[in-house]
Amino acid sequence: MKEKKRLKKRGILFAVIAVLVLAVAYLMACAMADPQRILPNMTVNGVSLGGMTLEEAVDALKKDTDARRGTAKLIISADGKSYSLELGDLLGLDCTNLAGQTLSYSQQSFAARGLFWLWDALFGLHIENFPAVTDSGSLHKRLEDSGLLDIDSTVQTTYEEKNGQLVFTMGITGEATDEAALTEEITAALEEGDYETVITCPMTSGTVEPLDMDAVYQDVHKKVADASLDPKHSYRLVKSVRGVDFDKEAAKKAVSGLEEGATAAVELVYTEPKITTRDMKKHLFRDRLATHTTRVGGTAGRIANIKLAAAKCNGTILLAGDTFSFNNTVGEQKAETGFHKASAIQGRKIIQAYGGGICQVSTTLFIPALYAGLEIPERWCHNYVSTYAKAGMDAAVAWGGLDFQIKNDRKYPIKLEVYYANGSLTATIWGTKTEKTKVEVDTKVLSSSGEILEVQTTRKIYAAGSENAVISRFYSSYLNPSQRQY
Repeated sequence: MKEKKRLKKRGILFAVIAVLVLAVAYLMACAMADPQRILPNMTVNGVSLGGMTLEEAVDALKKDTDARRGTAKLIISADGKSYSLELGDLLGLDCTNLAGQTLSYSQQSFAARGLFWLWDALFGLHIENFPAVTDSGSLHKRLEDSGLLDIDSTVQTTYEEKNGQLVFTMGITGEATDEAALTEEITAALEEGDYETVITCPMTSGTVEPLDMDAVYQDVHKKVADASLDPKHSYRLVKSVRGVDFDKEAAKKAVSGLEEGATAAVELVYTEPKITTRDMKKHLFRDRLATHTTRVGGTAGRIANIKLAAAKCNGTILLAGDTFSFNNTVGEQKAETGFHKASAIQGRKIIQAYGGGICQVSTTLFIPALYAGLEIPERWCHNYVSTYAKAGMDAAVAWGGLDFQIKNDRKYPIKLEVYYANGSLTATIWGTKTEKTKVEVDTKVLSSSGEILEVQTTRKIYAAGSENAVISRFYSSYLNPSQRQY
């Protein structure tokens, strides 16, 4: 009995001693965990950080991350091809925060850090937190640039002009890259640090876009347009346009309910231009519609004014429907614009004015405009009969008041050629004769007295084979018929 008691006491003693030994050992383990250094057997992403300070661990993780960036290339298998994605420059890792996490095991409370030290000593502590893509937009751009997002076997609905019809071929649904699923697989591979496994690109059903018939109409429809000239670009040739149209509602019905790959057609309606590009090239300024020459006299200043005004009018091109304004073309007559003083009429007086004599230019243009059969919206006579044109055949101008205008009522452009040479002023109108006409111009004195001369100028234009004429009349009233003016 006494022996049993001794053994029991001895067992208790041994247990106490064992506990004391373990307690001392644990306290020693707690003391061995240096709060300024990472536990001895600790690794991050396979990099041993044991015994390092925070700064040393951050530096080691940065070097490892840089090394991983250099090899971060994934291979994507898609559509029977291999696509290589270089992702190193997109990867990021917060090395400072990660190193701080590893050091935190050594910085637990004194009583707790021994437990982590013992676990580290027996089994080691291992963390995996690999570099990852930090910007999803950059990854999308990389996928886009690689061509992976272009993979789509879907055939969209098409249309084409064929044999006078607009033929529609309905689209066929195929397979396309599933970007969301592919992004997930790439992210998973990066999170595992696996740059070796080839990723099979996930696919999803493609989408046949609904047919926008309004957009088709805008693309196919063309408004007919004659060939013309572009005044904003030195009157270069603008090609004619063949008009194209179709019944939009009929087209919608034709394609409604069609199966994938099926076709349908609607008739196209074409409208030919009245003046084609070939016509314009062949006939532009081909014909001399009319010409007239007047003799130029007077002072050197008057002649200089005529030369300048003629030069400003020369080469003027009028497109169909355009109106030539003498005043707008020649501009205000003053010394700053290059004009000289010469004789001019103001009321009943002869004065010296800048631009004196330029009415001879407007008159010399008026006469061929009459014989060319062009519309003349505005024309005025002088106060006195001119020396260079008979009564009823002149055209007076005055800046800010009287203007002389010619309207091109033809299909083709016309061009004014006005020049001074050897004491003569010549005005020629070039254009295109599209039909045979006859023009008759006649002047008739309506009233004549010692003070007033009234004249009617009549122009008759006859179409070929017709006795009916288009008649225009111009009226003139002059002072003192015996007096002439330059």
